[in-house]
Amino acid sequence: MLNILWGDSMIEETGTRAMSLVRSSRKAQISAALFGILLVITFVLVLKAKTINVQIDGKVVSLTTINNTVGSTLKYSRLGIYPEDIVVPDRSAQVTKGMEVEVTRSLPLTLKLDGQVYTGRSPKLTVGEALRDLSDRLGLNIQETDEVNTDRQNPLVANMDLDVKRAMPIHVKVDGKQIDAYLAPRTVAEALTKIGITLGEHDKVSLPLDQDLKENDEIQVVRVTEKVETVTTEIPYQVVAKASDFPVGLPDRLVNNGANGLNQQVVRITYEDAKEVTRDVLEQKVLRSPVNQVVSRGAQTSISRGGRMINFSKAILVRASAYSSGSVTATGDDVHYGIVAVDPRVIPLGSSLYVEGYGDGVALDTGGAIKGNRLDLYMNSEEAANSWGVRSVVVYIK
Repeated sequence: MLNILWGDSMIEETGTRAMSLVRSSRKAQISAALFGILLVITFVLVLKAKTINVQIDGKVVSLTTINNTVGSTLKYSRLGIYPEDIVVPDRSAQVTKGMEVEVTRSLPLTLKLDGQVYTGRSPKLTVGEALRDLSDRLGLNIQETDEVNTDRQNPLVANMDLDVKRAMPIHVKVDGKQIDAYLAPRTVAEALTKIGITLGEHDKVSLPLDQDLKENDEIQVVRVTEKVETVTTEIPYQVVAKASDFPVGLPDRLVNNGANGLNQQVVRITYEDAKEVTRDVLEQKVLRSPVNQVVSRGAQTSISRGGRMINFSKAILVRASAYSSGSVTATGDDVHYGIVAVDPRVIPLGSSLYVEGYGDGVALDTGGAIKGNRLDLYMNSEEAANSWGVRSVVVYIK
């Protein structure tokens, strides 16, 4: 019988080797298990994965994803998608294999408004659309009448600086019409230029041009124009009377005819809103002097009749008729020779008269047909009245 004896060192070495083999075996088992799990997970993911095509920045990018929605797929992609970007279909849409997704990039911009600066992005194509977009999202209440430092129809470009000034209503009266406009604060002169109103050299404006406008200010523009004209006018002749030896009151007697002169003026005419307001004479000259008309005017206040002198204040040429009927005058006097019917507007009642061809008389009666330079002389008989008839005579009022 053979006996083998091991010493203590040999026994210890043998034990160590045995324990090492056990540990290696456990690691291998764990690794194998993990690898199996990984294979299962990978298999599951491969089965669940879907590929979609994203049209962005002018090209098509294919994305393979296990996410359920378009939004989560884009969020974890490397495309750099912003919340303001437009995604079609909607971000909440479920992902399907081969789905076509279109992304419209938003552009960064800066907006200055009411003393504040806003930074943001917008996917809109024009400045006006971008302003409406930002106004709605940020609650800025930007109106279409508010002024922008660039045309609202201009395309939106990246990093654009937009400066918006709040507009206020103003009212302008010009050229016969009223313009109601919305403008950002500015001077009167700047407002008129903005509206398209050009001022003439002499035009008047109701507010100082350098005054800053306030809400609902009213501006009135008066168009002032000037025109220089050469105007020819007549110079009226004067009537020169020379005292002559015939009764006062009788018509003047022409000695020399008069003639108007001719005057020429250079005149500056000023119009306000097409209405003439002033005329200024710049120069003038007489082209032809007027010629005075000369007349003889009666100066005689007394006449000799029947060997006696008759003094009077005025002589009148009248048409005289005669009557013989009636018993009482309009003044209540009894009729008799010397009673004369007159128009009181020409010869006052009660006036003493001398009538050529009749003699002395008194204005004490009136008549319905006696109007103006008319007399009706009382005769003692119808025969005498008929014999007188109607004739032109001179009556002298004493």
